[in-house]
Parts: sequence; structure tokens; C-alpha cells
Amino acid sequence: MWFGSVRADASESHQATGGALVGRSRYVETAAGQGSVLFVAAGALGLLNSVLPDAGATNGLRAVNVGAVLFGLAISKLPWQRWDREATLALVPAALGLIVIGMCLDPHGAGLLYALWFVVVFCWIGSWHPVRTSLAMAPGAALAYIIPFVPHAPGASAEAVATVIIAIPIAVVLAAVVAAKSSAMHDALCALEDASRLLERASVTDDLTGLGNRRRANTMLDTLVAGDAVVLLDLDHFKRVNDTRGHAEGDRVLMDLGAYLLESVRDADCVARFGGEEFIIVLPGALSEVEHIIQRLLDGWRTRSGGVTLSAGLAVHDGSCSADVTLRRADLMLYQAKTRGRDRLAVDDGTDNISLPDYSSESDSDIRR
Repeated sequence: MWFGSVRADASESHQATGGALVGRSRYVETAAGQGSVLFVAAGALGLLNSVLPDAGATNGLRAVNVGAVLFGLAISKLPWQRWDREATLALVPAALGLIVIGMCLDPHGAGLLYALWFVVVFCWIGSWHPVRTSLAMAPGAALAYIIPFVPHAPGASAEAVATVIIAIPIAVVLAAVVAAKSSAMHDALCALEDASRLLERASVTDDLTGLGNRRRANTMLDTLVAGDAVVLLDLDHFKRVNDTRGHAEGDRVLMDLGAYLLESVRDADCVARFGGEEFIIVLPGALSEVEHIIQRLLDGWRTRSGGVTLSAGLAVHDGSCSADVTLRRADLMLYQAKTRGRDRLAVDDGTDNISLPDYSSESDSDIRR
């Protein structure tokens, strides 16, 4: 059931659990998707470089690049939405492994590009994981960095090995900066989404009762299907309540009725304040029991309202006419319930006579009160 802002505990719980789960799964999917793109791009660039004149690329290096492309494509097919964000960290050792293998196969051709790939990996970590993650991975990355140089010692230059002292700290610092920026941006986006949800909810919520407002009611009517029941309810002699007890008491009655309607209808039903002291309920697929539901609702309100009763008009949408016609039928039934003595339900019999009384006349206007 749609309640506007009423039952905020259930609504907020849903947003904090279901909404958060959806956001988390998209976050993980996006992180893995970016990782997939990086693997494919790195492999493709390596293959492109291998066909250049004087590239000197070996078959083994080409195989590593092909492996990077295939691995990236495979990543994109995995069900990341089922896993937590930490699962994407499995991509890091895979990426570092491919980088190190490529360097081992071509120790003299990689040069500065070798250190640059480490920086790229850590920037990816910073984009999707907190600062502590890049710090935790720094020692392992440093060990991986020097692996290609160990078998070539003392042939490898001391400068080449010493670049780890520069490359890894730079990678970690950049990752920390990216992580801080990403966190701030993520928080800002979450705040914007929360504000947007609140604004959207407020735009269709009646401030006094917490039910849907007229705009929400119109949306309910726009989605009617054959078999849906439309019920209009109106508080009897409500003007008398305002005149004799004051508008504060009138507001209390409206709030009590709003809360009562929410606790009395089914979860599938939609409730809104249609205007003033008039309310609307749409009951999907309730053809066989709708009269019993509404009659029980009127009886229950009578026992707790302190003398302020309800009249109701009911019409069932048959699909052959517009929602406006069904609403007119329900409105006519509400008028008939008023003329028959109030505090009762009148049900549309499906006839074609849906002409409405002239509410502008004094007698008809009094009946509606």
C-alpha cells in the first residue's frame, strides 16, 4: 500500500535496507565494470604496441596481452551484484600479476610504463575503496614490483630496483587522494538522492494526514484496471465540527481518520485525501469482498470517531469506460449515501445514469457537508 509519509518506520526501513542494497549492488557492478574496461584497454594497447615496427614483442608478451583482454571480458560477465564491494579487490592481484609477468617477459621494453601501470591500479583502488585499502595493499604491491628485477641481479640497474621507493608511495598517495574525493562525491550524491526522494514524497503527500494528496489520487486513478474498486468517503457534518469545536478539533478528526484508514485497509490498497474532508480508496481486485471491506471500515470508524460518521460511495471500474467515469459513479453513490441518511455505503449498480446533482445549489451543497 502507498501511504505517503505515514508508517515512516517501514518506509525508512525499506529505503535503508532495500534501497541501500540496490545502491550497493550498482556500486559493486560499476567498480567491476571499470576494472573490466581497464583490463581490456591495457591488453588492447599492448597488442597494438606489439605490431608497431621494431616493437620487439615476444609471443609470450602477446599472450599476456590477449589474456588481459579475455580476463577483462570475463569479468564483465560475473554476477557482481550478488557480492560485496570487497569482492572486487580480487582484481588487484590479477592486474598486478599480469603487469609483473609482462615485465618479466620484456624487462627492458617496459621502462616507465611499468611503474605507471602500478599507479593506474592504485588509482582504481582509490576510486572504489577507502584509503586504508590502498595502504594495506602497498607492501604486497612493493614486493610484486621488484619481482622482475630479482632474477636479473646484478644485471638489473640499482636505479630500476630503486624506483619502487618512488612508484609505490606515489601510487598510494594518489589512491588516497582519489579515495577522499570519491568518498566526498559519493556522500554528496547520496545526500542529493535522499533530498530528491523526500521532495518526491512530499509532492504527493498530504501534510495533515500523511496520506497521499490529490496529485497522488490522480495517479491512483490513472492506473485503474478492470475490477478495481473506487471508494469515495466523506465525513458527515464536518463543517459543524469546525464551527462548534474549532478547526484544531477538525484537524484532529482528519488526522485520526487518516491513521484509521491506513490501519484498516489491505496492503494492496491505495489511500489518499481527495480534498477537504473527502478521501479516496482504490482497492485492486477486490470485487468479491469490497462491499464487506468498506462496510466494516464504516462500522469501525463509528465506534471510535466520537460521533463524526462517514458516508461512502463505491463504484467498480469495468475497463470499458474512463477512470473519470468510474470516479463520477463513485461520487454519485457518495451523494446518494448522504441523501439516504448518511453514515452508510451506497454501491453503484452499473447503470448508465451517471448524471451528478448540481452541487452549486444550496440544498445539494448542504447534503455534501
